[in-house]
Amino acid sequence: MEAEGKTWNYRDILAQFITMHNKKSNVLLIWSGDWPTYSSNSDKHYVILAGEGFDSMDEAWNWCKANNYGPNDCMPIDLQ
Repeated sequence: MEAEGKTWNYRDILAQFITMHNKKSNVLLIWSGDWPTYSSNSDKHYVILAGEGFDSMDEAWNWCKANNYGPNDCMPIDLQ
C-alpha cells in the first residue's frame, strides 16, 4: 500500500499498530474483508481502528481533528 510517501508492508502496519496500542489499549487491528462495510471494496487491507464509539459521523470527525489526524489518517466508518 502506498501512503505518506512510502510503500507500507505488513511489518510497517504491525509496528504502527503496536505503537498505537501501547498508547491506547482499545486500538484494534482488523482485516477489511471480514466486515460488510468494506465488502464493496475489491482491495482488502489491514485497518487500525481507534476503538472509539460515536453517535454521529460529525462526532467522529471532531475526534479526528481534536487528535490531530488529517482526512488521510482518520476515516470514520460505521461497522454495523
